[in-house]
Amino acid sequence: MAAALAEEAAPKRVALVFDDGPVPENVGPLLDLLAREGVRATFALVGERVDEHPGIVQNVTSAAHEVVNHSQTHAHPRDLTDAALDNEVGAAQRTIAARAGIAPRWYWPPFLELDDRVRTAAAHAGITPYVPRHLVVSMDYDRGVPAAEILRRATTQVLDDSVILFHEWRAETREQLPAILNELRRQNCRFHTFSGLHESLTVLHE
Repeated sequence: MAAALAEEAAPKRVALVFDDGPVPENVGPLLDLLAREGVRATFALVGERVDEHPGIVQNVTSAAHEVVNHSQTHAHPRDLTDAALDNEVGAAQRTIAARAGIAPRWYWPPFLELDDRVRTAAAHAGITPYVPRHLVVSMDYDRGVPAAEILRRATTQVLDDSVILFHEWRAETREQLPAILNELRRQNCRFHTFSGLHESLTVLHE
């Protein structure tokens, strides 16, 4: 019994990632919410949206969130030639680095399509694909999934070292986020960026 209670009380390190931005009308309220909650997160940015809203990246990084490369146009990697795939990764890397003032450390491929071609394109751009040890998918990308189901999915089977996947543009996600964070805190979760989670796990296993 004591061992079970100790296991339940052990902190869980998790990273929240918000895909597909930045768009000011979406990311602004989300940044305000995360500031109120005292939570740092990871924002997976699309290069062409950074080009459309060049100033917004500074708002994300100045709030101590991490920005990662989510490709230039959010195309399916499997549909691209090798040259086009290189451009998807490389162009976004250059764009985000120029606007953020620091090059993203991680590549977060669209649709989580990761294979040897994607790894090669990332290597050409000098970036590393982020591979979560455990992924929790809120399914907020499916507009048929209601708000209550986003809440349930985002807080179910959360393990130590989980990445919890959301999308910046889904209004229901923002509406549910305070309840999601409350439930994750009840589960003794500690919130990290991709890099923070990676580094905490690296220290643990050294």
